[in-house]
Amino acid sequence: MDLAPTFEEVQRFNKWWHYLLAFFPFILIALIFYSEWSGIIQQKPNQNPETLRWIMIVTLGSTLLFSIWFVVLKLSTTINSNGIETKFHFIPFCKRNITWEEIQSIQLIKYSPISDYGGWGVRYSISGKGWCYNVAGEHGIKITYKNGKQFLIGTQQKEEAETIVQYFSQKLK
Repeated sequence: MDLAPTFEEVQRFNKWWHYLLAFFPFILIALIFYSEWSGIIQQKPNQNPETLRWIMIVTLGSTLLFSIWFVVLKLSTTINSNGIETKFHFIPFCKRNITWEEIQSIQLIKYSPISDYGGWGVRYSISGKGWCYNVAGEHGIKITYKNGKQFLIGTQQKEEAETIVQYFSQKLK
């Protein structure tokens, strides 16, 4: 029977400005197309209205799909006796299963998403800090592999993450 603690966290981009960023392109394009459709912006005489209609439908549809995709994105992290599993749902190839045998050290750190990794999401640090999966905030679980590479998983549950990191970092020694 495994009595080791388990940490589970699911994070989403759910701040008001995330939604603004996600839907701004759709709203902007819809306004431009509405202006064209209603005659506020005049069509060129040689434009085919049927072609313009299809361009509008495809462009609006694709920006709406992008906006919805952004809203449903989520980062899930599970830490247990088997290791660490983290996944950015709806982004292909952004899943990691890390066993404890691969890890040299693990620690909870405070970091700057912008200066350390260039922002939020799936990021790579050009300053040598490795890959990062994050959604918001400034706390993360820093994993150093035995080969020296690093990986950071952002967390919104600082206290719970700190407890699990302390538990498993003692097991690594």
